[in-house]
Amino acid sequence: MSNQQAHVGSADAQEQAMNSQVNLFLFDLKNEATEHGFKDGESWNLELVTETEMIDLKRHHYPIISVRLLPHALLKVYQQVKSKLQQSLTPAEASLTAGDLANTEKRHLAAYPARSNRK
Repeated sequence: MSNQQAHVGSADAQEQAMNSQVNLFLFDLKNEATEHGFKDGESWNLELVTETEMIDLKRHHYPIISVRLLPHALLKVYQQVKSKLQQSLTPAEASLTAGDLANTEKRHLAAYPARSNRK
């Protein structure tokens, strides 16, 4: 196998892993929505957050669905999940790079119900 073929295989494996991560995250969102009685039209807020922000979200929102990934994977999963949930990216979100996430220490994709706040 040539180096070029090895890179293609590796890229395919990474793409497959990323798609699996997106599908698993969406599966978890669907299950939580069913379990917590989401009604038609209710949605999830999606955020890219730091460790500290994650702790704060857990204090104020329930349920929280999250995944911790490296910046390059985190950005791609975030964009794909937003797309599959039919949520458009803001201009700021569309211009994000993996470097931006690394520099701001964003490590988690967090989802929480748009309607639900903890008291």
